[in-house]
Amino acid sequence: MRPRRLGLRVRFIIFVLAGVGAVTGTMTWSNYHQARERAIAASQERLTNLVRLRAAQLSRLVAQVAQKPTDLAATLEVTPPADETELLRLLKRHLTAPPQVYGMAAAYEPQAFQPGRERFSPYVYRSSEGLKTKNLDSPQYNYPQAEWYLAPTTLKRSVWSEPYFDQGGADAVMTTVSVPFFRAGRVQGVVTADLVLDSLQQDVAGLTVGREGWAFLLSRKGTFLAAPQADWLLEESIFSLAQKRSRPELWLLGRRMTGGEAGVLRLSAWRGDRPVWLAFAPVEGTGWSFGAAAPESEIMAPVAKLTRQQVLHAGVGLAALVLVVLLLVIGLTRPLKRLTVSVDRLAGGDLSSQVEGIPPGDEVGELAANFNRMVGHLRRYVAELTETTAAKERLEGELALARQIQESILPRVYPPFAGHDEVDLVGRTIPARQVGGDFYDYFLPAPGRMGLVIGDVSGKGIPAALFMTVARTLIKTAASHHLDPAKVLEEANRQLLPDNDLCMFVTVIYGVYEPASGTLIFASAGHPAPLLRRAGGRVSQLDRPQGMALGVGERPGLEVGRVRLEVGDSLLFYTDGLNEGANAHNEMFGLERVKGWLAEAEPAGAPAVLDSLLASLRGFTGETEQSDDVTLLWLHRTR
Repeated sequence: MRPRRLGLRVRFIIFVLAGVGAVTGTMTWSNYHQARERAIAASQERLTNLVRLRAAQLSRLVAQVAQKPTDLAATLEVTPPADETELLRLLKRHLTAPPQVYGMAAAYEPQAFQPGRERFSPYVYRSSEGLKTKNLDSPQYNYPQAEWYLAPTTLKRSVWSEPYFDQGGADAVMTTVSVPFFRAGRVQGVVTADLVLDSLQQDVAGLTVGREGWAFLLSRKGTFLAAPQADWLLEESIFSLAQKRSRPELWLLGRRMTGGEAGVLRLSAWRGDRPVWLAFAPVEGTGWSFGAAAPESEIMAPVAKLTRQQVLHAGVGLAALVLVVLLLVIGLTRPLKRLTVSVDRLAGGDLSSQVEGIPPGDEVGELAANFNRMVGHLRRYVAELTETTAAKERLEGELALARQIQESILPRVYPPFAGHDEVDLVGRTIPARQVGGDFYDYFLPAPGRMGLVIGDVSGKGIPAALFMTVARTLIKTAASHHLDPAKVLEEANRQLLPDNDLCMFVTVIYGVYEPASGTLIFASAGHPAPLLRRAGGRVSQLDRPQGMALGVGERPGLEVGRVRLEVGDSLLFYTDGLNEGANAHNEMFGLERVKGWLAEAEPAGAPAVLDSLLASLRGFTGETEQSDDVTLLWLHRTR
């Protein structure tokens, strides 16, 4: 007797259940791995964006703090204070913002402030009673041997100190930025600013990274400046933790972070035994590094939840198949095919992929709705990313337009004055950023006179460019009222002072040249004197008349200088971006190289002379990034 076969419905149910079960299991497995990869990728991106944004915020804060001593150092280089009272006034004026700056000091080299005065270092700091002053030099404290003084004077650049706990007055964790200042190429001293880190520690420690993540901040030596555990602050470094916990991967992470790298990686464990994903980025200008970590279990929680939901929905669907096999099989086959097609389109990069024609109410309908919502969220995310990218491109376009506008207001016609072939005159400016603070101009303030001006605004970028535009306009306007160069600059200074809340200043040379006699009468507001090249090739620098930079004080004390050019003589006006241009070895181009180049320069038209000089400068600096604006003005008497 032949065995009885199972009925068609049973076999069909078994076949459908097996097939649907296999399909459902495959989709669940595929969706799980795809969701896992997307979740990890999204988490990496969120962590990376978080640390980059926070590192950029910290960079802006320290840059704002560092700008104060940088500006004061520039002021001390251009216009040394006459006495201790004036120096204290400058310190107090710069100690205004941000509130995290506790105090500022100006520490001088021996004999540098006043002859016969061995050491001098006034320090202005905040207190509950207002600003107070004290002298850092004492028999117990020899500041020239302190690290905050030795490092910048040795390296000849600004340096941030390792954070420390100040028990002398602030009773807080702080760090110090030290900026050297120079005179005639020699270090005269250091200007410092103390940044209090307590609020920064609280901000970083309280930063939310998911539900269980944490953030931290390392110094350039790997010491914790902010951490999720208070006992780590200034007491532990990432290297000491790696050694205590026998975690070589933690030690390698510390090497990368203190080395200034940025990235994202997975650690098998750190706080506890759970794996974590961690992103890190350097805080520019300090040597610090900011990091944020999130447990992998938290990242994968939505994936696990989605997988459980999918498994649950599949189980419910399989149970329902037993009761309504034919209708359900037909109903499931078509929607699953549509869903598969949409998933494939999405995997192929089609963000318009949507599952249509699947009614809601069952497991497949919910899956389709979840898929459509997921695609919608992904599409919105891509749109936001596109909008952010477009905004960045617009900003870059606006900066490029600002540079074009800035270039358009400077003289570009050569030769500049029709009918004045007795002189060969041209100017060039190369900003360190898209816009700069250097400027030059030449115009005819009166019959038989040529006005020549070159200037250098403190700082760089858009603020310097705006200040440059105002200063240039004021000087040109004043030149229409006065022929005396000193009076022109004094009038411009009076116009600049009232609204100069940012304490910016500009060094300027303005001169009036008489083509008929070859005489140049000029005044210098703290700007380097021009170089004179005689027709025979001898090069010298003119004596600079007395004068303070514009925007510093009400009485700049301007005097007038005079020089007469013979036929064949030339004058080179320049900003300090020329002689201070540095190569990869931190060597400056220097004024002596400029003089030597001028002495050997072949006779040529003014544009060719400046192009050749700039090419010589670029050949010296090589691939080193330009750190300051370079502006040149060449005047050659032809007859």
